[in-house]
Amino acid sequence: MLNFKEIIMNKKISYIWQLGSALLCMTLFFSCEKDILNQVPKDSLTEELVWTDPQGATQFVNAIYGNMPSGFDRNYEGWAKGLYLLDGTTDDGDVSMGWTHSNQLQSGDFLPSNVPWGETWADYYALIRKANSALENLDRLDDEALRNNLKGEAYFLRGFMYHELLRLYGIKSEGGEPTGVPLIDRSLTLEDDFEIPRASYAEIVDFIVSDLDKAAALLPSKNNTEAGRATVGAANSLKSRVLLYAERWAEAASAANLVIGTDYSLFPDYKTLFLTKNNQEIIFAKKFQYPDKHHQTNAGGTQGAGWDVYNTPNTYKGTSDGGWGGNLPTQNFVDAYDAIDGEPQATSPMFDPTKPFENLDPRFEATVVHDGAMFRGREVELYEGGLEGSPDAFMNTGYFLRKFHDEDLVIYSQSSDQDWIFIRYAEVLLNYAEAKNEATGPDQTVYDAINEIRQRAGVPDLITGLGQSEMRDKIRNERRIELAFEEHRFFDIRRWGIAESLLNGPLYGMEIEKDGDNYTYTKFPFETRSFPSKLYVLPIPQNEIDKNPAAKQILGW
Repeated sequence: MLNFKEIIMNKKISYIWQLGSALLCMTLFFSCEKDILNQVPKDSLTEELVWTDPQGATQFVNAIYGNMPSGFDRNYEGWAKGLYLLDGTTDDGDVSMGWTHSNQLQSGDFLPSNVPWGETWADYYALIRKANSALENLDRLDDEALRNNLKGEAYFLRGFMYHELLRLYGIKSEGGEPTGVPLIDRSLTLEDDFEIPRASYAEIVDFIVSDLDKAAALLPSKNNTEAGRATVGAANSLKSRVLLYAERWAEAASAANLVIGTDYSLFPDYKTLFLTKNNQEIIFAKKFQYPDKHHQTNAGGTQGAGWDVYNTPNTYKGTSDGGWGGNLPTQNFVDAYDAIDGEPQATSPMFDPTKPFENLDPRFEATVVHDGAMFRGREVELYEGGLEGSPDAFMNTGYFLRKFHDEDLVIYSQSSDQDWIFIRYAEVLLNYAEAKNEATGPDQTVYDAINEIRQRAGVPDLITGLGQSEMRDKIRNERRIELAFEEHRFFDIRRWGIAESLLNGPLYGMEIEKDGDNYTYTKFPFETRSFPSKLYVLPIPQNEIDKNPAAKQILGW
């Protein structure tokens, strides 16, 4: 039996680990933590047993799923998880917790030595090393069906991690210096060169697409596997997103079309789809189930914290304290909602600026908490002098977020365990509509995809006769509303090249004055943002550059 202590201390493994470019040590591979996929952990495993034993091999792959960063549990400086969403640094949001590094990510006022969410670089490459190891060893498993499933999952997960790295730290470019990320597709040895430069953006996209094609050929359908595992639908859905980002329009539309009309459909109720585990709209999600796996598992920090604590105002008290405020929608975002008649607020006869929260797209109420709304059993007071309108409540924009909340959960009574949805069917429809419109213009299939989403929401279909540019605007706004605070906007405004125009200037909130039964609503600039062009990407953390100097910074970092 292997001596794990000797392995950890082995010079080769220590050297490779130091450079951040090799296999994780075996003790990390075989953690005894119970994960959400309900595999029974083993106390001691030889390498041979891991790759020849169905349970050992499955547990190895499960560890990749369990450690994937998500919006609910992304590593925050080693002491907490989640805290705020990337949307809080876009034109759609702000972050109540001003002491977080959200302020730096909003402005670009940081150095490679202190990158907001910079832990993701090492976290994703650690998972890629695990996926590489799995792909190199799973052929030793005798069970052919399980072997193929696990290999398909490993290909999918490796492609997923490279997609996350590419959209955070890379940028689409034509020629010039490579703007992808370092490509490591196998386990490295002491004889390998550990100075690995960035690959080109196109090379990383091609590698991801290849992995996803291999995954799709091996993976089962949604109805033939356990909830939370990768499927052929997940592989094709992610492929559609990757190709959309790469502006390979026809290919992206084709990939999305492989999913449309198959095992997935829109969940009837927009508000509760985020609280209904394993529903028909979910294509791929990170699974949580208290107490075995929750938003603060292995995080330390505040007992009982998680999404509901971080995103409830401090005026709402739980078993031990008040909420933290969290992610706050802006007026810029609220203005993007159509009125209930499907017209923009500026032109709809049903929109009344003296009653600005009435007669809007129903997704507004499902996403945003506004003055006078019910939240956690009482009416919200966001007017000046109200409970949430007090400066001490730190509701800077005049709104806070309803989406994802389990309002029946008493905060601090337990950590939150809502699943984080990485991919859902509505996104695939939006991916298809955008890609098809860019490839060939707004044919009927583009209308069908967008209108299916709008019908679920309860708003009228798009008007017919739109040109390509007009349809582009409608699709972009539909993505903004439908996928709000699911961490798409952060990347969408970057890939569309519009972040500088949106984020160099004031962002607006809503100020409310109450006089008896009369209310006055005034839009006001709560903050002035700046967006230097280098903020289209994150810099590689300096400690990672120190390990691998060949991976150069780009875009002026």
